[in-house]
Amino acid sequence: MLVRGTVSVILTKRQRLCYVVCCAWPPVLHRSAQGGAIARPEPPPNRPIATCSTCTPFLATSTPSAPTRSRRRRNAGATYPAPERAAPFTAVATDGSQIYPDRHVEPTCYLINTSRVAFQYGTLETPVLEATPPHFGHHAKLAERLDAELGRVTNEIVSAQRDEQELKALLETSREAHRDDRPLVALADGTLIRWMIRGMDDRDLEEEMIGRYAALLEDFRREELPLASYVSMPGNAELINLLGVHLRMDEAGGAPDQEGALAGLLDRWLFAETLAPGERSATFTSASRIQTRYAEEDRICYFYAHVPAGPDSSAHPDDGEIARVEVPRWVADSPDLLDRVHGLVTSECAKGEGYPMILSEAHEHAVIRAPEKERFYQMIERALQEQGLPPMRRSRKARSKRSPAV
Repeated sequence: MLVRGTVSVILTKRQRLCYVVCCAWPPVLHRSAQGGAIARPEPPPNRPIATCSTCTPFLATSTPSAPTRSRRRRNAGATYPAPERAAPFTAVATDGSQIYPDRHVEPTCYLINTSRVAFQYGTLETPVLEATPPHFGHHAKLAERLDAELGRVTNEIVSAQRDEQELKALLETSREAHRDDRPLVALADGTLIRWMIRGMDDRDLEEEMIGRYAALLEDFRREELPLASYVSMPGNAELINLLGVHLRMDEAGGAPDQEGALAGLLDRWLFAETLAPGERSATFTSASRIQTRYAEEDRICYFYAHVPAGPDSSAHPDDGEIARVEVPRWVADSPDLLDRVHGLVTSECAKGEGYPMILSEAHEHAVIRAPEKERFYQMIERALQEQGLPPMRRSRKARSKRSPAV
């Protein structure tokens, strides 16, 4: 049975787009083209649960039972206020940066630097603020799988290694920082979905890297260490695309023109109109095919949150932004863990001027600045000299940038 409702989205003061979608997306917003007040109509009484299979992959559930997961879904138009963060509380974060291989420098070399941060809020324990020993050179496990054409490690391989090392450092730091009597959230920067790996030419290498990443996700679940990731100003359009699917399914006519009106829209623009500061959306499941290598309980779900811009954000509610927060399914299936993640993200953004403070600290300890990059090359040159190897060579272009004529 398919029950339909209406959701209205405003793009500009001159535009008003009304879309017909299935009951999994009830009317959550109505705003006039002249910028009138927002109203949130109540759903009709005794509204049946939709059984539309199209949107099933997108909606996370609150029940861990796999057989009922596709049939029992939350109200996708619901919003949730930010809960108070518990105290004491353990927050853990990591970040990474890199020096990519440079085709203007021989021999090929690269560096990955990863940070570790752990805050024990509500205690007098000393925080962890450090960078792990950097990794550089050619990864031994990848030595036989360098780019066949270029004969070197590509930027994609280095990025994939950095993401893997960040998650590994996050797991190890969470283990060390965890206290039995204290809730914990491990927060990563960026997506938990390995989009970029699928851009490689070597399918075996792709599968190897995804497999190692999936194994780390499984470790978080097995050790019951709640994991989340934060995406600032996300460019995703999964839910907008879902609206397009339903427009194509609509038999009322005029669907092609309405569907075209969705072109170029992003999910965060929709939630900017529906979420009050501090609120989060319902939880959705990503339909990315790359997750087929993840265990079912580790498939990535996400919600959108209107994060505050700072401690005085109540005076300027428009200064915040819509962020995307990703969690594994086992975290999404637990309302308590979702509240824990939501509370931490909101609290950290309030302290960090609109961005999680703990991720800012992790970035500061991981970032590689220009002087440090130059010192890295100097270390390589000394190592080559000590081993009696030919000196490092730079192209004329690289040399000209180091010593400009003017």
